[in-house]
Amino acid sequence: MLTELQERKLIHYFDILDHNGNGSIEEDDFSGVGENLCVLWDILPGTKEYKKIISSVTQQWTGLLASIGNNNLESATKEEWLDFADRYIVNGEKKDYDVYVKNVVEGIFGMFDQNGDNVISFKEYIDLFMAFRIEIRHSAKSFVNMDVNNDGFISKQELELAVEEFYRSDDPDAKGNWLFGDWERVMSV
Repeated sequence: MLTELQERKLIHYFDILDHNGNGSIEEDDFSGVGENLCVLWDILPGTKEYKKIISSVTQQWTGLLASIGNNNLESATKEEWLDFADRYIVNGEKKDYDVYVKNVVEGIFGMFDQNGDNVISFKEYIDLFMAFRIEIRHSAKSFVNMDVNNDGFISKQELELAVEEFYRSDDPDAKGNWLFGDWERVMSV
């Protein structure tokens, strides 16, 4: 069972994904992320690069929907998301968790590690915030919390740690809580 803190963090993440605020996450919410990236990176609609980015985020949506457990759904509600997160990510089998985290980390690196150096720079991390429409003013604090070894980059190992702390930790001081921006705001709601 999710703790109150875990549930609030997961709702915070759901609300980021549910850009239009209609109470469910849908393919359009993910396509919007791809469209934002194309604007950030000066990629015009109709180009090969544009189609590749939109396809990539659509695949992430399809993967998430399949993970939630019903390939016939066109959307996922907050309740379905929380149930999935509780059963498979937070309190599930280690093998299910490992597959999910690997997909999240690989998805983030595949999309945001623009120069292919296997680390996320601060600029690349800001792109993540902008693409997901997360308040950019929290990006620096978030980045510093993710960069455990203070080398100015986020490695896959650092991101895996942050993802684990975000999903599984019940410690309000865990640095990974900042993965998707100002999570403390959810504590005051």
